[in-house]
Amino acid sequence: MQKKIAQFLISLGIAILFNFPLFAASENEQMITLEDAYRSAIVRSESIAISREDLIQSEDEVRRIRSFLYPNITASFDYLRRPDEIKSSGFTVRSKSSSDFNLTLEQPLYRGGRAMARFRSAKLGRKGGWLQVQQTKEDLFFAIATAYYDTLKTNNNVEIELKEVERLTEHRRSAEKQLEVGEVTKTVLFRAAAELSDAQAKLIRARNEALEAKDQLALLARIEGSFTLKDPAPVSISDRSEVEWISMAHENRIELKQDVIGIEKAKEEVKFSRGGFLPSLSLELQYRWADQDPESSFLVKNDRLALLTLEVPIFEGMLHASELAQARSRHRQSRLNKKRRQDEIATQVRRTRLTLLALTSELKHLKDRVRFAKEAFSLAERQFEVGLGTNIEVLDANATLLDAERQHINTIFDREVAILQIKKESGLFSPLKTEATPSP
Repeated sequence: MQKKIAQFLISLGIAILFNFPLFAASENEQMITLEDAYRSAIVRSESIAISREDLIQSEDEVRRIRSFLYPNITASFDYLRRPDEIKSSGFTVRSKSSSDFNLTLEQPLYRGGRAMARFRSAKLGRKGGWLQVQQTKEDLFFAIATAYYDTLKTNNNVEIELKEVERLTEHRRSAEKQLEVGEVTKTVLFRAAAELSDAQAKLIRARNEALEAKDQLALLARIEGSFTLKDPAPVSISDRSEVEWISMAHENRIELKQDVIGIEKAKEEVKFSRGGFLPSLSLELQYRWADQDPESSFLVKNDRLALLTLEVPIFEGMLHASELAQARSRHRQSRLNKKRRQDEIATQVRRTRLTLLALTSELKHLKDRVRFAKEAFSLAERQFEVGLGTNIEVLDANATLLDAERQHINTIFDREVAILQIKKESGLFSPLKTEATPSP
């Protein structure tokens, strides 16, 4: 009787030991959903803030380039004083002091289209900056979703390992009973104890993996404090053909939209370089006021002038020709980059779709496998208790059940991630409502 009580207390101590972190962590914890993790990242993530700063810089670049289209107005005032004035034949040749005020307006009228090409390129850069913010959010959200499901998967693996510890604890207790009545040898008890110790070690590793996955999620989403996760609703997806998925990806992927902007910017660079061969025309208006003491004989107090300048490039050492050749090469390169990206995206979509189909098919069989494995273990354990089964049969049935449960749980969460993956590859992954695309 005392031996049974001692065994009960030992089993209870083991259960409390392995479950204590769960009980201790459940106090004062916030419940986090996947959407909460997304919103936390939007507010606190440095990567999103960095991409937003790039967008701000692109907006400032548009304003900077626009400034070159406006007239440039400058004013200057000069005061000069000398020790003495100089006179010759009754005329004042040099005054003792003089003051000059100049007001100048410069307006470029035509630069071969170079100014407008730069301005259009800056606006395209601003649009590209906005797309980069969306791309950063999308990549970060997918990384958060992957870490979220990884954390849920490792938590479920902890529960599976805990169930195995409980099964093997019960099996060791049964082996002790069989040893007392002389049905089995000590070898059976030692093997059962060894399997239990191995299961307890695997449970510790599973808990450590769960903590690592949780830390990774907290790092990506910038979640502060202790938290637990809420199981999200199953992710649904409509059945589409491979061609439809690829077509949507070519239409919606942000990377391809950025490649289109890159092609347009390359076109503007060609126009800018071509403008180097064209003449430029500028207008300058100037007002000048002067005062001298004493006044010289040829002083003009108020002077106004208009200057129209036409510059025609004749020879610049083949500089503009080289710039134009480079711009055309970059334009061809940008088009090739887009074509390569389209092919890569099509391959990614096909690969992800095949992965999703495989996981969906596996899930149906794994569910049946878990059910059969549970029945097999239960039968093997009952037969062992009544002396009709062997220890090896129980342990083999337990190993089969453990492997089936692991694969089933892992496949469930891997399939959820695969659904999100194909949405991302096709450009449909948008967990939270994003801002509208700015006008060019």
